[in-house]
Amino acid sequence: MNFTFNYKWFFSVGFAIAIQVLFLRDIAIANVAFCFIYTWFLVKAPMQTNPLLLLLGAMSVGWLIDIFYNTHGMHAFACVLVAWLRPVYFRILTPANGYDERSSISLAEMKWLWFFPYLFLVLMSHHLLLFTLEAGDWTLIGYSVIKALSSTLLGMAVFGILEFFNRPE
Repeated sequence: MNFTFNYKWFFSVGFAIAIQVLFLRDIAIANVAFCFIYTWFLVKAPMQTNPLLLLLGAMSVGWLIDIFYNTHGMHAFACVLVAWLRPVYFRILTPANGYDERSSISLAEMKWLWFFPYLFLVLMSHHLLLFTLEAGDWTLIGYSVIKALSSTLLGMAVFGILEFFNRPE
């Protein structure tokens, strides 16, 4: 992982947080589909990322979002859970011949048959925990699942579009 990639990745994380806080904070489709674009850093973090650094980064980004959303650690907890589960997702989705050492997580390199299940697992686990914590009551679990599933599908569409524009030349 070279310096230009780190620089680009950190810039995109900051940009995603700014977009989330400034524009996407109060936008929802039918009050059930929310776009949490800040989770992009968890999806696109390089495979070789040190797990401790990823956990600390997830905690920091989630906490920053919590400050602006006034959600008292719910986003931070959901981000840390996803960062913790990410190696499990990689083990579940490992291709027969394994990962290439130079592999980056992208639609262009991993193809849609790997990328979209991975994206679904990451987004669904994040959203399901987040909306369940937000509900605060097990009687609202059905509504939380509906919100998580619709937000996951919206996120997959948005991230698919982002990947389409982020293709290598």
